[in-house]
Amino acid sequence: MHNRQSGAAHVPIMFFLILLVMFLGALGFAWMQQTKNGELIKARQQARADLQVLKEKELLIQHYIEDLFNVLKKPGSYTGRPQSKALYGDATLEYPGVMNPTEIKAVLDAAANDAKVATAPSLEALLGSMVTRINTQEQRIKELEAERDKAMAAKATGDQRYTQLEGEARSTAAETASNLEQARSDYEAAKSDRDRRIIALQDNVNNLRDQMTQAKEAADAREKELLGKIGLLQTQLSAVTERNALNQPPQVADGKIIAAENNTPVGFINLGRKDLLQRGTVFRVKSANSDAVKGYCQVTRVEEERSQVRFYDFVDPVGDFARPGDLLYNDLYTPRVTRTMYLMGRFITPKEDIANMLRRLGNRVVNKMGPGVDTVVLGNDPVNEAGDGFASVQDSEEFKLANELRVEFTYLSKISDLLKL
Repeated sequence: MHNRQSGAAHVPIMFFLILLVMFLGALGFAWMQQTKNGELIKARQQARADLQVLKEKELLIQHYIEDLFNVLKKPGSYTGRPQSKALYGDATLEYPGVMNPTEIKAVLDAAANDAKVATAPSLEALLGSMVTRINTQEQRIKELEAERDKAMAAKATGDQRYTQLEGEARSTAAETASNLEQARSDYEAAKSDRDRRIIALQDNVNNLRDQMTQAKEAADAREKELLGKIGLLQTQLSAVTERNALNQPPQVADGKIIAAENNTPVGFINLGRKDLLQRGTVFRVKSANSDAVKGYCQVTRVEEERSQVRFYDFVDPVGDFARPGDLLYNDLYTPRVTRTMYLMGRFITPKEDIANMLRRLGNRVVNKMGPGVDTVVLGNDPVNEAGDGFASVQDSEEFKLANELRVEFTYLSKISDLLKL
C-alpha cells in the first residue's frame, strides 16, 4: 500500500513539469515572435521613410527637369548612356519636359559656329564668348557710324564749298567771256612776237647744248679719272690693312722656347700646327732682355700645340746657349697667318728654289704682281732689254704698282739666314 501511494504522487508532479516546460516554451516562442514583429515593424517604418525620401527626390527631379525644360525649351527624350543599358533594365523617364543632352549640345555647337566663336566646355563660357563677340561687333558698328557721320559732315562741307565755287566760276566765266575778244587780238600780236623770240631762243639752246655736250665729255673724262684714283686708293687701303694684320710690332716675338738644355741641339717651342707652322721654318733666337741674335733654330717636327727644333750657329754655345723663355723671330712668318709673296728682280739662286723655300714656310708665292700681294722680296737689278746692262728694279712698272698698293718690301739679303740659302 505504501508503494502505490508513492507512485500516485509522482504522476501529478511529472504532469506539472510537462505543463511548465510547455508554458515556458510557449512564452519563449511568444517573446521571439514579439521581437521579430518589432524588427519587422522597424523595417517597415524605415522602408516607408526611405520610400518617402525617394518620392520627395523623384518629385524634386521632376520639378528640376520641368524647370530646366522651361528654360531651354528643347523637347526630346533620354534613354540613358549606351554603355550602361544593362544597368537600367526596363526603367524609362516619363517626366514631362525631358530633353536629349546630345541634341542640346548640337544646338550649342551650331550656335557657336554661327556666331563664329570657339566651342566652350560650359554654357556660361559659350555665352561669355558670344557676348564678347557681340560687344566687339557693336563697338565696330559705333566706330563705323562715327566714320560715316564724319564722312557725311565732310560731304556737306564739300557740297557747300562746291556751290560757292560754282557761283564764283559763273561770275568769272562771264567776266572772262567779256574779255575773250580783247585777249584774242592781244594773243595774235603776242604770237608774232613769240615766234620771233622762239627762233632766237632756239639758237641760244643749240649753242648751250653744244656747250653742255663739251662740258659733259670733260666731266665724264674727269669722273673716269677720279674713279680710277678711287679704285687705286681702295686697293691701297685694302693692301695696307691686310699687311698691318700680318705684321706684328718688331718688339713682339713670334714665339718662345719652352724646353732646351745646354749642349743639347734639340728643344721645343710653343708654336705648332694650330699656328700654321711648317717644318723647316727658321727662327732667330734672342734673349728676352737683349735684341742681339744669339743663334738660330729650325723646325724639325710639328705637333698640334708645340714643335721640335734644332739649334745651330749660336754665338756662345757654352755660356749663352738656348734657354727656356728665349724669344723667336722670323720676318717671313706670323702665327696663324698665310702671306702672299712675289719675287721681284734678279736672283742668283733660281726663283723657283726660293719660291719653294717660302712655300715651306707656309707662304703663298704668286707669279704676277697685283692686288692681294702682301710682301715683295727684292733681288738685284734685272738685265735690260738690250742685254748689255742692268735696268733699275725701282724703275720697273711692277715696282711702281707695288708702291701704289703699299705692299711690304724686303731684300733677299735681309732674310737669307731665314731661308737657309
